[in-house]
Amino acid sequence: MTASPDHFVPFSLTFVEYNPSDPISFIFAFITLSPLALIVSYVSIILARREIATINMFIGQVTCEIVSFGLKRWIKEKRPNDKIGYGMPSSHAQFVSYFSIFAILYLFTRIYLNYHTSKQIIVGNIAGILFAIGWFILIENILRPLGLFDLIVNSEIAKYLYLRDSSDNENIIRIEYMNWVELNKKKNSERKKK
Repeated sequence: MTASPDHFVPFSLTFVEYNPSDPISFIFAFITLSPLALIVSYVSIILARREIATINMFIGQVTCEIVSFGLKRWIKEKRPNDKIGYGMPSSHAQFVSYFSIFAILYLFTRIYLNYHTSKQIIVGNIAGILFAIGWFILIENILRPLGLFDLIVNSEIAKYLYLRDSSDNENIIRIEYMNWVELNKKKNSERKKK
């Protein structure tokens, strides 16, 4: 049993439209998908490094997206050019503003492709910036001093998953390199014994 197309809703994470006769629009359509690349990056780094700081940042990013979802339904401002769904605040703008300076080019694509007005982009930026500041304060000034992350990394499940918190180490690259040097020496000395 299939529903009528009148009842379909876009999956807003990947729904991209562009003007096929405009090469800039085509390029910007790909750039507007960059939040998906950021999610893949987060997950890859988390799986490879197992660092609490990256996990915290990713949780903040996802929570920021949930806040944006709620704000859209609260403000209920339509998108430009009769696009489907609410546009205020721009969750794409909020997502990218939380993450990086790359937002400047990215934000221009959202206006250029007529997904959002300048006002919607500005509000999304402000929401993302305020959320990032609040999240950072929560993590670094409240939860870390309370010892929450020490409790987490010392839990049995964290040990099983090899989670760690290297945020207090001044030069983690050097520490990891020195550990590798020691392991490599041990491996080479065992080879020589054979």
